[in-house]
Amino acid sequence: MKRILLAALLLLPFPLLCQEYNIIPYPSEIEKKEGHFMLDSRTVITHSQDLISAANQLKAYLDPATGFNLLTGISESSSKQIQLALNENLDNLGNEGYILDISSEKIRMEAFHSRGLFYAFQTLLQLLPNDILREAEVEDGEWLIPNVSITDVPQFEWRGLMIDYSRTFWNKRITKKYIDALAFYKLNKLHMHLTDDQGWRIEIARYPLLTEYASKFDTSFHEAPEREGYFSKADMKELIKYAEDRNVELIPEIEMPGHSSEVFSVYPELSCKGDTTTIHTFVLGPGIHKEIFCAGNDGTFVFLKNVLSEIAELFPSKYIHIGGDEAPKDHWKECPKCQQRIEEEGLKDEHALQSWFIKEIEAHLTSQNKTMIGWDEIMEGGLSESATVMYWRGWMEEVPRLVLDQGNDIILSPTTHFYFDYTYETTSTKKVYAFNPLSEEMSKDDRQHILGVQANFWSHLNRIEPEMDRQIFPRILALAEVGWSEGPRRNWEEFALRLHHHFTLLDIMDIHYFEED
Repeated sequence: MKRILLAALLLLPFPLLCQEYNIIPYPSEIEKKEGHFMLDSRTVITHSQDLISAANQLKAYLDPATGFNLLTGISESSSKQIQLALNENLDNLGNEGYILDISSEKIRMEAFHSRGLFYAFQTLLQLLPNDILREAEVEDGEWLIPNVSITDVPQFEWRGLMIDYSRTFWNKRITKKYIDALAFYKLNKLHMHLTDDQGWRIEIARYPLLTEYASKFDTSFHEAPEREGYFSKADMKELIKYAEDRNVELIPEIEMPGHSSEVFSVYPELSCKGDTTTIHTFVLGPGIHKEIFCAGNDGTFVFLKNVLSEIAELFPSKYIHIGGDEAPKDHWKECPKCQQRIEEEGLKDEHALQSWFIKEIEAHLTSQNKTMIGWDEIMEGGLSESATVMYWRGWMEEVPRLVLDQGNDIILSPTTHFYFDYTYETTSTKKVYAFNPLSEEMSKDDRQHILGVQANFWSHLNRIEPEMDRQIFPRILALAEVGWSEGPRRNWEEFALRLHHHFTLLDIMDIHYFEED
């Protein structure tokens, strides 16, 4: 499974053939030193009192494959040490940067924040032999780590992946596998698309019908049971804790005002027409439904605000995504209540009605101490000053310009590079890697509003785990480096060599991946 680019290797300059540090994403600064540190049973993880949990986490990474049962402690009497330290003078590294210094007798990891130490752990794991990721002891393993000095800081604070749980439900085991993989490659956001026309995937206590019925496809479609379902609040709390321990933030998305026909299968009175909808698989019905939340119905906002209050209480993230994309206005144009709302609020048209709708929702989220994110359609009819825009409709400089000129934050997830439901013929790993989030024309202030990058995987076509894996891997590794490493440090040929090495790691992690010719 490792044929990628083998023919190209002979064409590369000699230094590239001698790639010694197969780290993805590649560090900001790296200085090679002679020699190795040998991890063995005498090695002690030393730490301050406030880093006991971090030391235990590193031990949990290193013990299974080595079988060493490494000691941890505050004492520094041992000659062979892995030292963990927080340093308030390293604030220039931010919360995710770190220093990793490896010599023959000592490994020192230092950061301003514990998140930085966590990422130092991931780099250390990538410097060890690949077998370190195995869950059972490796017999006759030799655990050599090259001596090196690394200072590392991410380019962007948002480095994410969206998984569509509505069109195909993915269970806790699969979600945890993805959280582990994101953490290993220093990606820190998992955006969970929890509601759409194909199903509602999160328990809401006030509205039990959403999970009792709206989480299932109509029986006429004979869907496999594992493709439908939902997360209970207990499930989600478990996932949130699992992700927090790995520096991954779970971002919930509740779609509105469109892409919501699954709601009308149980609460039809919230739509303009009042018709009861049928939940169908994506390929056996319209891709975009005309059914939409009735903006003239006060009950719509009671429902949505109640839902979002429960979501805000459940998810610790400061962000809640409300969708806002692909909302047809046909029914609003025909709906007396919506037309009355337009007149009463002095709105220009249905696009302005969507803007009013979104601002009503945003005001509620603000009252819950949350920041609203929406797909870039939330700009239609006027963009609020505080919303964060997730930009997906291609990479056209003039569209982000509208967002940046107003001072809104933006997350880049353009279809041209980061839609991982697309084929590799359309979007190759090399194309993902070539994306440049920052143009030369952007001012320093503009750049501060680019939060980062995100890949999106929509689950309408690839609906079993190996297929999903192959759509996301290895492209997500390219996105990880785009999000972490600044443009001048990126080189496709050199990355391709490191990527080839990481296929073995993906095999060990039980992750399928696509082989590009």
